[in-house]
Amino acid sequence: MRTRRIKDTKDPLKLVQSGMFALNRKKWSKARRKFEAALTDKEMQQNAGLWANYGIALTNLKHLTKAREAFTRAVSLNKKNSELWVKKGLIEFKLDDYQQAVKSFEQAKRLDKEDPEIPILLSRAHRKNGKIKKGIKILEAAQKELPKSHQIPIELALVWNEQNEELKAETILKKSIQTVNHPDSGLLLGQALLDKKEYKSAIIIYEELSSRFPQSPHAKYGLGVAHHASRKWSKALDAYQQALPLFRPKKPPQSLFTNMARALKNLDRRKEAIDTLYQAKKYGKPTLEIALLLSELFLEDNRPYRAKRALEDAVRLDKYNPVVHFYLGMTLLQLKDINQAKKKFQRTLELDPEFHESKLQLALLSIQENDLTTAFTLANEVASTDKKHLPGNRLAAKLAFDLQKFRRTIEILQPIVETEPTQIEDLELLLKSWLLLSQPEKAKSFLDRLITDQKDLKKQLQSRSFFTQFQVS
Repeated sequence: MRTRRIKDTKDPLKLVQSGMFALNRKKWSKARRKFEAALTDKEMQQNAGLWANYGIALTNLKHLTKAREAFTRAVSLNKKNSELWVKKGLIEFKLDDYQQAVKSFEQAKRLDKEDPEIPILLSRAHRKNGKIKKGIKILEAAQKELPKSHQIPIELALVWNEQNEELKAETILKKSIQTVNHPDSGLLLGQALLDKKEYKSAIIIYEELSSRFPQSPHAKYGLGVAHHASRKWSKALDAYQQALPLFRPKKPPQSLFTNMARALKNLDRRKEAIDTLYQAKKYGKPTLEIALLLSELFLEDNRPYRAKRALEDAVRLDKYNPVVHFYLGMTLLQLKDINQAKKKFQRTLELDPEFHESKLQLALLSIQENDLTTAFTLANEVASTDKKHLPGNRLAAKLAFDLQKFRRTIEILQPIVETEPTQIEDLELLLKSWLLLSQPEKAKSFLDRLITDQKDLKKQLQSRSFFTQFQVS
């Protein structure tokens, strides 16, 4: 049923009705005009509600000083309305008049002792005024007075986090989970644990929340994220899929679909991952994350033309992103356009000189062209700056060996082999480097130590003829 529009009139009551109609439709300027016209009437000037609604219109128009005057008039006409005092305090807070905001919130608190928002606002005003301890005491007292409130413990935990008292914050939230019939405290604690990479603890919290609040989509989503961070892809996917229907009838977050797609990708369910990403597109604007993930999936599926189409979206979103150009290079490699691929990898390095994956691809292309010196230079740059980049380190070690840079091969491979001695190819290349440097005693000593520490390694080496010279059998 459509509401009939009220024609312009000088009747104060009709002006107020017209102003309220505009206010409800968020037509702030029109509402202000109607209320101002109505307030020319002396009788209407005694209406606290009219002054308050006028103040709301002014607030949304960013006329804060005038809004403050309107709410001041409102509370002068109705001193026992806590809501009016709160609105007045909020304007004073926005105007950085924290001392006056404290007075307004204190008056509101005297009138309404059951609203948990009021002590929270009062605490914030005190803290903004430099009285941190006072603000904390107000929240602690409010927590005792209103034990069922879920907002107060969250606010108190946030304050303790600001004071670098993380343990106190966690204690408050854990207690709140047990005593308050609302999931928000647990959700905040779960996020804090995720931020600290304490994934097992986060899983425990989200599992408890999911059990106590089975209709909370955020509890299930958080559980999925915690499993995802722990690389438990199947459990993550299960939690995401359970969260999805809980978000409806509201629109699920786009990130839920992208996370589902990542879990599916790691489970080698590429087709489902691709379908899920196309679903994600329906729940928000196109994102660089979706475009890049789609291109990656299409490349893994040997569908370079589809990858290229996905990357066209990525270029439109951020043409200066080095990752976009790297994937374009990988796509062009699958399309056998080697020269254009090299240009894309080089463009990546122009945008980010430390982009190791592009250096590796250029090194591999240099090997195909029998340019081992250039290939080694590129791979060695990766090995020199990132010891944890195993493909780059292994390629640099192999190229160093081919170029008779045996000391560099040893320097790169020795720490890798000590960490992963079961990679026989690495071990063989390392021992050969010592032999070619005429240092067989170092090779034998190193191997003896490995065999002593790794009992199963001896069995693996017995089947490889190269190692018989070290008397492994």
